[in-house]
Amino acid sequence: MMNEEPLLVTAKAPSILIVDSFALLFRGFFALAISGNYMRNSKGLYTNGLYQFTRYLMDAVTKFEPSHVICAFDMGSQTFRNELYPSYKANRGEPPLELLPQFDKLWELVEAMGIPCVGKPGYEADDVMGSLAKQYSAQGMKVSILTGDGDTLQLIDENTQIILTKKGFGNYEVVHHENLFELRGLTHPHQVIDIKALMGDPSDNYPGVKGIGAKTALKLIQEHATIDGVLENLELLPKGVRAKIEAEMDMLNLSRKLARIECEVDITCALEDCRMFVDRQRVIDIFEEFEFRSLMKLIG
Repeated sequence: MMNEEPLLVTAKAPSILIVDSFALLFRGFFALAISGNYMRNSKGLYTNGLYQFTRYLMDAVTKFEPSHVICAFDMGSQTFRNELYPSYKANRGEPPLELLPQFDKLWELVEAMGIPCVGKPGYEADDVMGSLAKQYSAQGMKVSILTGDGDTLQLIDENTQIILTKKGFGNYEVVHHENLFELRGLTHPHQVIDIKALMGDPSDNYPGVKGIGAKTALKLIQEHATIDGVLENLELLPKGVRAKIEAEMDMLNLSRKLARIECEVDITCALEDCRMFVDRQRVIDIFEEFEFRSLMKLIG
């Protein structure tokens, strides 16, 4: 029988933290790599991303005090969006060689901490997070999504908030339905999709409407609420803006599909499996393997 007990979680009320795992791993890797600090254990395994991921996760769990935690993963580079638009994310290069072995080790690390790992081939982690958030929110659970991706703001509802990592360690921007307008000028989370559809997303490599930037896209959605509202009032738009939209209707509709996070992915994880009960010895063993000596104190 394993010696399982709660680790770090001192929740005041039932809530679940959904973690964008690779987003935190990438963030952690480059936070140290930019200064040339890749960190390796005595066997030569690069560990800087894993080390920082652990610090980020523990900090968020301590600050936001969830009763449940789950980690979402990308499962390969090809998704249904590549079928819709083959150039989707085609501008992204291969991950650094120092990062590659840390992907598989991350899954091991998370499982050792008693946190379920979930992913679905053909879908991005965003889709997994959106689908799980919708399920848990419908059950009345308070949901927080930890990520650096502002696209996830479309997932906000009365029970779901987004915790965006900001520059520096332990800095966050928490966006929810009560402050979305104050922070982003939007009256509904779905407007995030329509803004992205209009302006495109260079990081994901789809153009939206050529010539429509972030300021114009936001102004159009603030004035007309949705893309449908924009299209119904084309005659009221400045001639130049109208001409750009009319010339790019196919790409506008496609970009809208690409920007929308799929929240009906066939994936589930029971809440009782997300309570972050851990085998402390297993955590100690994996910390010793990675030589995370400075993190040992965090597990007692």
